[in-house]
Amino acid sequence: MNNIEPKNLVEVEIETSAPFILLSSVMNKPGIGAKICESLALHNINIESFITVSVPGKERTDILIEVAQEDLDMANYLLSEITKEVEAKGLLSAGINVEELAKVIIRSPNLSKQAGIGAKIFGIFSKYNINVWAFIGTTAGKEFEIKVLVEKRQLDKHPEIVDEIKKEMKL
Repeated sequence: MNNIEPKNLVEVEIETSAPFILLSSVMNKPGIGAKICESLALHNINIESFITVSVPGKERTDILIEVAQEDLDMANYLLSEITKEVEAKGLLSAGINVEELAKVIIRSPNLSKQAGIGAKIFGIFSKYNINVWAFIGTTAGKEFEIKVLVEKRQLDKHPEIVDEIKKEMKL
């Protein structure tokens, strides 16, 4: 038998995400991320993901923090307690979090070699009127992986997206 993998192999997986908490309009300065992470670590809360874009010269940024479901209430409380220290305008809303996100994970060794992948993926979600909360592309060895965070309830309405992504991502 031939062990050669097809060049156009594309895997698409959907994971229900742990809940996210949005810290809005946090001061963009050194030490803020450390303060947020330390506050949660002191209470043995693991951060599943921490998403922000810090732009030089931009005074404020938003931070999206993913924690385990069982840590959600404590993390919400702790983050609301440090909003003044990190000079955040607040949480998404007092005690509210972004619980219903899903991760669409797209893997293929050839994705990084295709110009316009982001345009194709954003286009697919736009076609179904689904807003993308985060788009993260990484390379691990020969495998390229894209994680797209979208609202789970919107994704549930359009299960055909998985087949459409697979079709569009093939070389």
